[in-house]
Amino acid sequence: MPKVSIIIPFNNVEAYIRECLDSVVNQTLDDIEIILVNDASSDKSREIAQEYIEKDSRIKIIDLKERQGQGFARNRAIEIAQGEYIGFVDSDDKIEKNMFFELYNKAKENDNDIVICQAREYDDINERFILSGYYSLKELEKMSNKVFSAKDIKDVILKLNVVLWNKIYKREYLLKTGEKFPEGFIYEDLPFFFATFLPAKRIQIVWKNLYIYRINRKNSTMVQFNKKILDRPYMVSLTYEKLKQFDFLSDITDKIKGWIIDDLFHRYSLLQENYQKEYFFLMKKIFQNLDINDSDDIKWKKVYYFEGYKLVVNNNFEDFNQKVFNLYTDIHIVEDKILSKVYNRLETDSLINDIYLEINTIYNYISSNIEKNSEILNLNLKNTKDDIENELHQNINDIKLLGQEKTDDLYSQINNSKEELYKKTTDDYKSLTNIIEAKINSIKNETELENKNLSDGIYKEINNIKNESDNNIKKLDKEINSNKEEIKTIIENKIKEIEKKFEEKLSFQKIEYENKIKELNSKIEYLSQSPFKRYMEKLKNKNA
Repeated sequence: MPKVSIIIPFNNVEAYIRECLDSVVNQTLDDIEIILVNDASSDKSREIAQEYIEKDSRIKIIDLKERQGQGFARNRAIEIAQGEYIGFVDSDDKIEKNMFFELYNKAKENDNDIVICQAREYDDINERFILSGYYSLKELEKMSNKVFSAKDIKDVILKLNVVLWNKIYKREYLLKTGEKFPEGFIYEDLPFFFATFLPAKRIQIVWKNLYIYRINRKNSTMVQFNKKILDRPYMVSLTYEKLKQFDFLSDITDKIKGWIIDDLFHRYSLLQENYQKEYFFLMKKIFQNLDINDSDDIKWKKVYYFEGYKLVVNNNFEDFNQKVFNLYTDIHIVEDKILSKVYNRLETDSLINDIYLEINTIYNYISSNIEKNSEILNLNLKNTKDDIENELHQNINDIKLLGQEKTDDLYSQINNSKEELYKKTTDDYKSLTNIIEAKINSIKNETELENKNLSDGIYKEINNIKNESDNNIKKLDKEINSNKEEIKTIIENKIKEIEKKFEEKLSFQKIEYENKIKELNSKIEYLSQSPFKRYMEKLKNKNA
């Protein structure tokens, strides 16, 4: 069983499908199933897809002889999907290489029904990325690192994005709901989202922008919606019926009705004039079934949702256009301007956050090197101490051996000056031991002090770099990408400079240790010429 089945319907997207498929087949999660649905393409999309099918055994394809729409295509793909989880990708979009790895691991972490990620938009005409508030999941910030259900977030449920492609669904759960996409419509994801999201018990979020949604594409379904926008009232009405099935939403009934009114009004404002009248009567029929006059919320009735509702229900098409449409459009123009400023701010905040993350990464790298070098320094200090002690013990053994060879010659002298020699030898040995221990402690203290000063210097450098970066962040705008590289280069040079100084310190310390060892060897040599040795020589000569 594949870990994830990825469903990709396509129709006449030869300019984009190659980029889409490249991003899918190169996922870091290798155990995937890719199900393509050719919705009667008449361009070269099918030929391009065939290239990938021949190279990758994970790809399957369903060919539809007549255009059926995405709802039909997705339903057919779900029927043959074998993956543990199911995800969706639009054929003119692309995804980050780790998208399904991240989503699947999060899903398995807590046996989740649904996992969602953030997304960003790509403006195809202006060739730039845009951070959209609609896909930022800001409404769910309180659910960070939590497993939650729709009931836990019912107050913001109507603000969520309803798209499919930034989510994966457990196949077992999806089949259990029995939910299908409405076929032959656009906006088919609206009722499907609520029908599958609301009963889910285990939902989690991956707080990463993993999906890239292409906007402003020529010949896009969402651009050529004029007549198909007449599907919107049907899909909203179907969604309303599904929402009413969930008792835990009963206390936000008025919000749901307000959402429906605003949604249909907004779509009306996008229509060409020749479709407005038909849309108006579809909208009016839905409004009449909302039973808004029964609402107990007096404050709610004062907002423009309710005023708009009354103007639709109580007027014919011509009067409605004359009385309210211009006013409603002006209101949304102001709202759109405000939202535009908010999204620009979000985009700027995201860029600044990226720079902070990069600085933090460099800081962690420097800290890691400090710890690593400190361990090396301590190890060298310990090894040097062990070497000194081993050499001392070896020299003492040599002295004892030499003394033993001369014992007979010095026997009489030992008897005459035993106490004095013993006392002097003991004092000399203690003195030498104290000198060695003092030198070792001195070396250790000096090393620790130098290490501390060096660490303080490094941390000071880190703080200087961070403070300098914080100030520069405020000045970054369009040139931020190039400046990031420049900052990175400066920091890398600083790190190299610090590491070089550190190596020089270690080299200097090594020379000092070698000098100390020579000094100790001289002391030991001196000790070998002590009265003890002369006494032993005399004793040997005497016995001879």
